[in-house]
Amino acid sequence: MTRARDDLEALRDPALRSTPLEAESTAQSTTSGPVPGPGETMQDAAAPSPGEPAGAGEPRQAGPERAAAASSAGAAPLQADARARGDESLDRERYERYAMPASDLPAANVQAFRGDASGVLAIVRRAVQSVTRDPARHRRRLPKSRFDAIRSLPELAMALDYAVTRMQPESAPPPEVVEKLDLLYGVLRPTIATAEVYFPRSIVPETFGIVRRALVAGDPASATATITNLILDRWSHVQSRIPITREELTQLNSTAKWLLSNTRPPERLDSRDIRDRLWSLLRERYEQLRAIAQEVSGDDSREYAPERLAAD
Repeated sequence: MTRARDDLEALRDPALRSTPLEAESTAQSTTSGPVPGPGETMQDAAAPSPGEPAGAGEPRQAGPERAAAASSAGAAPLQADARARGDESLDRERYERYAMPASDLPAANVQAFRGDASGVLAIVRRAVQSVTRDPARHRRRLPKSRFDAIRSLPELAMALDYAVTRMQPESAPPPEVVEKLDLLYGVLRPTIATAEVYFPRSIVPETFGIVRRALVAGDPASATATITNLILDRWSHVQSRIPITREELTQLNSTAKWLLSNTRPPERLDSRDIRDRLWSLLRERYEQLRAIAQEVSGDDSREYAPERLAAD
């Protein structure tokens, strides 16, 4: 019981929370009680220590009152989670906070997400709670930035969930729009990767800034039009080296501009690229968490920090 109580107090330590959003996520995660460690069951984590009577430290209640209190305590985590998921402004703020660094990932490092975002969130929450049982120890052994990146993984997983479940068109777009969005999604990332090779961000930061904002907004048409304009404007410098023909670029540019001219932003909303970028950023940080889990628990770390977060 003492270990479980110390673990919870460490997780509640305000000094170890990097942001208000992260603090809220941690508080919600700990309301459901201690998380069992490797080889430990929920009953083991909640059982009183030897010599400590059951119910010690809490007032005695009559049967009906005690049942009512337990019922209300059990409902609290559900209410807290529903409140967090239902606050659109908070969800959007969390999404934007992680979508910005995700949009900076090199296109060649982005991997497609094929999985259940809520399942990923559940695994990440359990792994973070288990690995950060001794925050002071890991603070001493890890740079502050790396430790905070690990502790913020649940927030990053929530941002991924937002991109998957919330960033959807208001209504089903016409088939012609869907077809053009599918075309752009299939070539947008390779085109950006090509531009990153031949036109480094330091040379044309304003162009990549526009692309970045378009990706965060889930607007592949704006991103494609901007990046193809850049390549076409400087075609003479890359025409003998670039793996894309001028005709292909011109077609992509025309498709993107058609979408910009004939649809409203909500109608062409497509979060697939930023979804994959959030997933790739999450995978990078999760690997850091798994390294710590291996150090802390050895082979037992696989029980709460599995190698695979989702189907690949």
